[in-house]
Amino acid sequence: MMTRCRCVACAGRIVPRSRESAIRSLASQLSQRTRYPVMYRLVAGLALCASCLEQLPVIGAATCRQCGREQAAEGLCQDCHKWTGETLQSNRSLLRYNEWGKNLLSTYKYRGEERLAALYAELLAIAVHRYHHAAAFDCIVPVPLHEQRLRERGFNQVELLAGRLGARIGVPVRPLLHRTKRTAKLSQQSGRTAREESMDGAFSWAGEHLGQAQADSHRILLLDDIYTTGSTLRSCAKTIREHAGSMCHICSVTIYR
Repeated sequence: MMTRCRCVACAGRIVPRSRESAIRSLASQLSQRTRYPVMYRLVAGLALCASCLEQLPVIGAATCRQCGREQAAEGLCQDCHKWTGETLQSNRSLLRYNEWGKNLLSTYKYRGEERLAALYAELLAIAVHRYHHAAAFDCIVPVPLHEQRLRERGFNQVELLAGRLGARIGVPVRPLLHRTKRTAKLSQQSGRTAREESMDGAFSWAGEHLGQAQADSHRILLLDDIYTTGSTLRSCAKTIREHAGSMCHICSVTIYR
């Protein structure tokens, strides 16, 4: 069936035979913590041609153990050394955010290209299998959009990905958060401090979906499309902890870092 498909990134023709080497190479690179056949099937399901598979900006094996930034060696990066009392256990991302990713993500978020939702959900499934076990989580919580931005955009791109990812890995999606504060886009804010301040109090609890008796033992996977400074995801984790208990385990996964 792939012979009639087009690559969702470059619109080139997908030729299965020419993709085989790229699939095997990428699956081998990504399968440190999961079985190769599982990763092979996930990579083979990406609607990308051989050329785009080969140029995927995959984050290397050595990352900051807190934020998932690619670096020369394991340990904390310079930014994460500054944080104390972290509300988010860890973040992991699959791809570096370069110009290729910026253009593709903009097409998805601002033009509503649903074909890219399927691609991004598959990439997120790969990230989960690369760094975690799907069974390690009780629920997926998407980062919500403010109502005004939702009206402007027409859909919550992360919520759509959460539904697809949840179905793919067998983990339910639970909207535990409301966005109560409309903030400027991160690209329009200057400096890390400004971004952190803008996200303070940006979310409220919508946790009728999470029983308080179970909250302390819950393992929550926060989902967003990109990790920039981490201010959005930390604010989400803080709100969850304030209402669901300090012992719940909260990690995040994003497409880009």
